Amino acid sequence: MNDVRDWLKEADPIANEPPLSDAEVQRTRRAIVTASESSRSFADWARGSWAAATVAIALTIAVGMSRWMTPAPDAGVRADVPSSVVSEVGVRRQMQLIAPGGTRVIWIFNDEFKP
Repeated sequence: MNDVRDWLKEADPIANEPPLSDAEVQRTRRAIVTASESSRSFADWARGSWAAATVAIALTIAVGMSRWMTPAPDAGVRADVPSSVVSEVGVRRQMQLIAPGGTRVIWIFNDEFKP
């Protein structure tokens, strides 16, 4: 492992160069600071837009979940059955599961069921 480090040190072209003058150091620093200031405004804008997009997506998901979790106001009411018959039978809800192979499971929930 030491051999590789020695080879790299011997082959380094900058190792034998004199250090930069103070003027060169200051010019390089100014160039770096100027480049970072010009790109900073874009980085701030991009970071802000990502944050706004994330908040908008989170709100959309929250509203969608709240609508999905609340039952529909006319759940279990059919248009072809008079409302007097529906009130006598009670509100019935269904849940259907369809498997990829075509198997179908239907669960019917009756609020007035008493075993």
